[in-house]
Amino acid sequence: MAFDRSPGRPRPEGFILAVTLWILAGITIAVALMTLWAVSQVQDAQVARAQFEDEASLYETRDTLLYIIATREKTLAGQPTRALGEDELAYRRLSEFGGLSRDPVGGELQLDGSPYQGLGSAAFSIQDEAGLFPMAWPGPEDLNRFLRLYGIPSERWPRLRDTLLDYIDPDDLNRVNGAEARDYEREQRKPPPNRRMLAPGELAIVMGWDSLPPATLAAMIDHITPYYAGGINPNTMPEELLPLRIPGCPETCRRLVEQRRLRPFTSTYDLQERLAIRVPGDDALDYRYVADDTLRITLWRRTGAAWRMHVRLTPLADKQGPWSILAAYPIAHPSHNEPVEQTGSPLFADKTPGK
Repeated sequence: MAFDRSPGRPRPEGFILAVTLWILAGITIAVALMTLWAVSQVQDAQVARAQFEDEASLYETRDTLLYIIATREKTLAGQPTRALGEDELAYRRLSEFGGLSRDPVGGELQLDGSPYQGLGSAAFSIQDEAGLFPMAWPGPEDLNRFLRLYGIPSERWPRLRDTLLDYIDPDDLNRVNGAEARDYEREQRKPPPNRRMLAPGELAIVMGWDSLPPATLAAMIDHITPYYAGGINPNTMPEELLPLRIPGCPETCRRLVEQRRLRPFTSTYDLQERLAIRVPGDDALDYRYVADDTLRITLWRRTGAAWRMHVRLTPLADKQGPWSILAAYPIAHPSHNEPVEQTGSPLFADKTPGK
């Protein structure tokens, strides 16, 4: 039987064609959606892999640094990355009549907070805590100089000084301008612990200090240490802190940083002679030129927060490791535009196959 092709009846060919086109369109949409899903899954996997690699490089860099600082004696120039041979060690000890010579060996990592490239995407810096402002038990005059450095008006010094000392001293007696438990409770705040600060950030909860401008307080926290008390190290002190002891800054401070990069200072006499200045205080008690065994390590990567660790070397501790971690906490990520230096050490060489 033939189809009726009269003008008044719909043609089956047109209906079949429309259905076919709709089916093809549906298949196309489904394939496109599946493609987008697959691309999204691949991108998520790539991001997860990059994050994993970042995390792994951070821990590898940390462990490498801990190994280096525990097995290489520091010199005047900083932290060596290569181990000295037995013959070289014997010569250096002989030269110093039994004491290890601290003369530079070359290739040292600077302990002044300079940024370095670590393993993979990780970067790091090491800061000798003897180069920071000691907050374990600061003297009144030292605190005054510290507050002046950050532009705090002198009329606020007594209050800030006394509340800090009341916060860390072991008693509950108020200084003239200080604050103890009753003063904190009156403001519905946790009372002071009457012990040294356990981390630099604790400064932000000391009464009076918490009212300082946030940027100023953050800079102060970055430049203090509650883990070290002793002479400061001009070879590792951040340039921002140098005016505490160095006259004629900023010009003299700039020259000091340039000079210590060329050749570290060996003594206060050497520093004063090379810079043509006179520094205050006692040469033997107020200054040192080799880094302390307490170091601040900062680690960061392409993504995520940066981490800061305070490490103290304990090579003679009985039944303990060669170091102890005093504190570890996340901090704001350093600027991505900040240039980093290469360490020059094979311990930080890229381990990726084919590179």
